[in-house]
Amino acid sequence: MLFNEYGREDAPALLLLHGMMQDWRSVYALLGALESDFRLIIPAQDGFYDGSKDFTTFADQARQIEEYIKANHGGRVCGAYGVSQGGLMLTELLTRNNIVIDTAIMDGCYVAHQGKTAGKITYKMFLKFKNTGKFPPLIMLMMKLMGLKEEDLGMMDSLYMGCSDESLKRNFLENYTYRTRPEISRSKTKVCLWCGSKEPYALRSHKELKQYLQNFEEEIMPGYGHGEFLMKHTDECRKKIHYTVAAGMH
Repeated sequence: MLFNEYGREDAPALLLLHGMMQDWRSVYALLGALESDFRLIIPAQDGFYDGSKDFTTFADQARQIEEYIKANHGGRVCGAYGVSQGGLMLTELLTRNNIVIDTAIMDGCYVAHQGKTAGKITYKMFLKFKNTGKFPPLIMLMMKLMGLKEEDLGMMDSLYMGCSDESLKRNFLENYTYRTRPEISRSKTKVCLWCGSKEPYALRSHKELKQYLQNFEEEIMPGYGHGEFLMKHTDECRKKIHYTVAAGMH
């Protein structure tokens, strides 16, 4: 795993977790202005940065984040923002409960079990895109299920295209077969569940998470699809992250 830090060393630490197949550099491009008030920590998952070994498991990725935060930030961050699969990574970190996160923001978190078959189909679709630059027609069904339209395919520009076929396969199958575990109920972290009203899987995921979370707030953004708040309303999203994390600082 590659760890990247920005901002003053004495500023409160804010963890930013990228989405599925997303290039970590696009996260910095979108949210880097937060470094004026926070020490940004932006990990890149194994398999999804130049020179990386293959992706392992979400549990192993979480372990690496925990070890880094303990070694470099005293085992605590004031906040964490995870978009899409970044929200799943936050779910895993909260479930393991090995570091302190004062406020966790899950934006479009998909942890509702979708199954191995759906994972294989989506993996093959993205494999074709990675290796040929072309999507099969089925992509539009996936986009529709995410509340997105054909014109939103431009969001794919933020993907990391240098991953191996094996990393892609492991990551997608882990993502689509992930299950929320009751142990997350031990976490005392304040969790902010954000998603658009056009995101059925995120809404299902919220329903699952709310069965266990001790301390949460939910915000459904009318008319938004998956990733739209971050990608299309970046300034507003950045300000909202800043306000939410600052409000929860101890």
